[in-house]
Amino acid sequence: MPAIRMPVSLRSAAKLLGAVLLVPLLAACPQGDVGAPCNHGTVTAPESKLVTFPALSCNDLLCIYADESKAPAAPCTTDAECNDVDGLNRFACVDKGSKKVCELSLTYVLERSMCSRRCESDADCADGGPTEKVRAKDTSCAGDFKCVIIQQLGEFCCEKLCVCEDDLSEASVEALANDCAEGKIMCDTEEMAPTTMGTGA
Repeated sequence: MPAIRMPVSLRSAAKLLGAVLLVPLLAACPQGDVGAPCNHGTVTAPESKLVTFPALSCNDLLCIYADESKAPAAPCTTDAECNDVDGLNRFACVDKGSKKVCELSLTYVLERSMCSRRCESDADCADGGPTEKVRAKDTSCAGDFKCVIIQQLGEFCCEKLCVCEDDLSEASVEALANDCAEGKIMCDTEEMAPTTMGTGA
């Protein structure tokens, strides 16, 4: 039986139609937002790392602040006295009655708070191709996203989340992962966690 040949004009039209139909499909693929800015819905800064769920501005309803830097304990008179020479301005000098103390700056927390997602490996936190966009286009994260544990209390205790490596301490991440793996941290999975919570670190 002879092969059926399609005229060149019909083949060209078919290719064009296929391309036209493919464009909307690609455009319709959900765009990832890991790393996109998000808000914890609070007007006070936490003492350290923070996970908020549900965060309605994020696809996976997870907003995290993962920087674990602690405010200096010494009294202060200016914001500059609270901050290192790296110029990040993490802390503010705040009036506390008879004295001023260094506290985490809410402005800095908002600058470094990003949408996240649950994960099993670093690959879950990275784009997998044109139709598998995980990472947001606009993010304050300069590095990659790592799949790590940052909480030892509450709903996300010992659970891996996508976190910007800029904010991570490798030693702390490894220590927490080991403690979770060895059962040194007892996670209460039955109790509902507050909407916004620190790590208890």
